[in-house]
Amino acid sequence: MVGIIQYMAQIGSFVPADTAEIGLVTKIFTRIQSMESVTVSQSSFTIDCNQMAWMLNHGDGRSLFLIDEFGKGTAELDGIALLSSIINYLARCSVATGRPRVVVTTHFLDIFRKKLLEPSLLIDQSPSKNEEMQSVISSDTGRVVCTVMASTDAPESYSAASNSVPLFELRRGVSNHSNALACAAKCGIPHALIERAQEVLDCSKRGLPISSRQQTAGPSPEEQLAVFFASVDDWEGADDENIAKFLAIARMGMQ
Repeated sequence: MVGIIQYMAQIGSFVPADTAEIGLVTKIFTRIQSMESVTVSQSSFTIDCNQMAWMLNHGDGRSLFLIDEFGKGTAELDGIALLSSIINYLARCSVATGRPRVVVTTHFLDIFRKKLLEPSLLIDQSPSKNEEMQSVISSDTGRVVCTVMASTDAPESYSAASNSVPLFELRRGVSNHSNALACAAKCGIPHALIERAQEVLDCSKRGLPISSRQQTAGPSPEEQLAVFFASVDDWEGADDENIAKFLAIARMGMQ
C-alpha cells in the first residue's frame, strides 16, 4: 500500500487520506514476494538476498525501500541477524551519503526483545496496553519508528472464547505476540490441533519438557465403508473412481 500511495501521489492522483505529506522519490525498491521457478536455479532465500543486495547497492537518498518479512526463508537466527544488521546499517546512513526511506515489516520480535538494534536507534522500550512495548525515540540520532497493527485486546494464550478484532490502525510500539493461533483457528484449523499447539507453545516458553499426547483413533475401516457407501446415491451408475475408492476401503478392513 505504501508503494502504491507513493506512486499515485507522484502522478498527481488522489490518495486514500484526508491529508498527506509525501516527499518525492526517484526509485522504489521492493522485497515483498519471491517465487521459485524451475527456470531459475535459485532458492527463494537466494532470490530475497539478490533483491536486498540490489537495493543496498543502487539505492540513494531519493529511494524508497519496501522490505516485507526478509529472512523468513532461512534459519530463524540467521534471518534475525541479517535483518537487524540491515536495519542498523540503513539507519546509520547519513543524509550526505544518501539515506533512503525504509518501511520494514517483520515477525522477528526477537530483534526487539534481545535489543539487537543499536541503542541510539531505539532508546527506551517499556510495556504498555494491548501487550505492546512502546518505542520512544528521544535522541537526535534516533531514526527508527516502530508501529504495530492495532487490534482489540486479546490474551497471549489462545482461547476458543477469544475474539480479537483487527482495527486496521497503526499504533506506536512493538507487538509482544502475533496471535498466530487465533488466526489459524479462524482459518479453519481443527480445534484439537490449535489446543495442542498452545500446549507446545506454553511448554517452550517455560522451558518445560513437551509431553506426548495420546492420539485418538479415527473411524474404523468398517465405519468409513458405511459412510462412503451412503454418500453415493446410485451405485449402479457409479463411476470407476468411486468404485476404486470403495474397494480400497474394503481392503483396509481385510488387513
